[in-house]
Amino acid sequence: MANAVSGVAVSEECVRAFQELRADRAHRFVVYKLDDDLQQVVVEKVGGVESKFDDLAAALPADDCRYAVYDLEFLADDSVGDTPRSKIFFISWSPETADIKNKMVYASSNEGFKKELDGVQIDVQATDTSELTLQILKDHTT
Repeated sequence: MANAVSGVAVSEECVRAFQELRADRAHRFVVYKLDDDLQQVVVEKVGGVESKFDDLAAALPADDCRYAVYDLEFLADDSVGDTPRSKIFFISWSPETADIKNKMVYASSNEGFKKELDGVQIDVQATDTSELTLQILKDHTT
């Protein structure tokens, strides 16, 4: 489906990988990128359930934009003690050193792409590694 604002399409593979993460718990994260023609969002990398946050961080390039989803598992302190929980994050990665055209296309496609991923719970935008840490994600769950 094409994004009405930017004209960027979303491949079926993107939605399928997200559903495998959300419903089947088959992945810990999925990294998405625009193809070379900036016409379609495609899956770049999938991290298995054994993957850690550091694996996701390492998969994000220092000089180009990406989208990612990350399934964070954590313990919530509630009335019955520590309860296992999870939240699915949508991450917009747009480093300062990225090409300006790419940053503009990623920014204009962001909302349309997120709508294709039904079940994202928390949105995070980051321009450098200091804005995207495991602690920052955990802070969003409280």
